Amino acid sequence: MKLFVDVGNTALKWRFRQGEKVEQGGCRHGREWPVVIDTLLRDGGHIESIWIASVAGPSADAEIAGLLTERTGVSPCFYYSCEEDFGVRSCYPEPRKLGVDRWVAMIEGYQRYGASIIIDCGSALTIDAVDGKGQFLGGYIVPGLGMLRTALLRDTSDVHIEPAAARPALGQSTGECVHNGLLRMSVAFVTEVVVELRQVLEDTCKVLVTGGDAPKLTGAFQFEFLHMPDLVLDGLERVAARQQ
Repeated sequence: MKLFVDVGNTALKWRFRQGEKVEQGGCRHGREWPVVIDTLLRDGGHIESIWIASVAGPSADAEIAGLLTERTGVSPCFYYSCEEDFGVRSCYPEPRKLGVDRWVAMIEGYQRYGASIIIDCGSALTIDAVDGKGQFLGGYIVPGLGMLRTALLRDTSDVHIEPAAARPALGQSTGECVHNGLLRMSVAFVTEVVVELRQVLEDTCKVLVTGGDAPKLTGAFQFEFLHMPDLVLDGLERVAARQQ
């Protein structure tokens, strides 16, 4: 059985593959790595290889590797961003500093569709563009919905809101005003960037949307897109297949 792990800033997702059988899961990690690894491995089973794409940082990667090796007897392989791979060329002066989640998502998008716009709706909202020749043109990183909400509430002590579904419409309570306003602001930003990039890329290029907050945003998008919640794991598995 093969294990693929995507370690994000706030959540961890995993995929077990045994032939054509695939099982996936995920949880918020809170950087409590022993607890998370226990959750990940609770169903047991013999693991023959482990591949990880992590943006948690060197110390976290070392702790995760140690815990997995101790529990499974398998030393995990970490994949990091590089100058060029699978036809995609980085524009970063120091390619390793590009978040590997963004990098493998771009690899998967390019390998499937060629020129593409990747929107990752996670704790941060990122947008990246790859042209038809595999050149990573650059991207944007802004706070995601949760981060925006936290910042607003932290600095406005008199604003108290309850969880609610957001929609791109005028709010009729303080909570609705906050939720709807943050949604509309995020959707407007994404839409403006997509329109701009389609003047640079082929206007038929695919827009691929991933990340935990994608369902909250995509309902308000007025452009065509593909929702690909497992884009990072798909890209990681593609990279790993070359080595196995």
